[in-house]
Amino acid sequence: MQMPIKSNHIPPEGDCTNLFDRLSKYISRFDEKWVNVIEPAKKEDIEKLKNLTQINQYNYHFPIEYEIYLNYMGQDDKGLLKTQLPGYASISEIIDSYEGIHEEQPDTLSDKYVHFFQKELFDGQLSFDFTQTDHPQIVVTNEDSQFVSYFADNFEKLLFQCAFSKYERLNYDKCIMLTGLPNMLKEAIKKHNAEDVFGIIDKFSNTYDFQKAWFSDRTHYIGFKDGSSFYIKVRNNALCGFIAGDLDNQIDNISETLLAELHVSKNN
Repeated sequence: MQMPIKSNHIPPEGDCTNLFDRLSKYISRFDEKWVNVIEPAKKEDIEKLKNLTQINQYNYHFPIEYEIYLNYMGQDDKGLLKTQLPGYASISEIIDSYEGIHEEQPDTLSDKYVHFFQKELFDGQLSFDFTQTDHPQIVVTNEDSQFVSYFADNFEKLLFQCAFSKYERLNYDKCIMLTGLPNMLKEAIKKHNAEDVFGIIDKFSNTYDFQKAWFSDRTHYIGFKDGSSFYIKVRNNALCGFIAGDLDNQIDNISETLLAELHVSKNN
């Protein structure tokens, strides 16, 4: 029988030199085949995408984390990036998207937002926000970039958020899915006299000795300790996520407390 993975399996913070090693080590604990079935982007496709986005004309560069992603899994990441949003991340599909823009709506090409992910219903994209050129945030944009909203701090954090949300629950005996509508969260914030939902989660984490993962950000809160982990995403005033744990670590009591504190519902 396989021994349970302890909290030291959580991917550590690092830099670009070991990004893929950290990511693949985490995923391989749950899916040993993943590292052998992902497909890199072709070099010529990477150059083609740069030309289509016109990124070089504006003296921008793809974040190095995205370049690493492309070089290891840019053609097929086996569903990693679409964990949070249904859509398409393959470089060939992003190239098709940009070719369509050049043919039909060239005036909508943005000099500040470059998308790398197309939502499934073609009602928006995940894009790099080059209004902050040092380390671009990830934002949701519509086709002409008139609507822009924050999604994640940067591409590295997004990768680990996706990996965690896809695989972490497989480590435990039990997983409870969470959903919270805006009115539920409003009641929770009022009850706790908190500034926002994450203030409530901070208090819960301190009570139960959860550690906040480094790849948390303004919309994602990831907590972990031996025998239990949770993932919560808050966007558009709504909440989704899960808390998972081993049965001998009081996961039922802990999850019921979290549900009550946030005024949210089980979604099992």
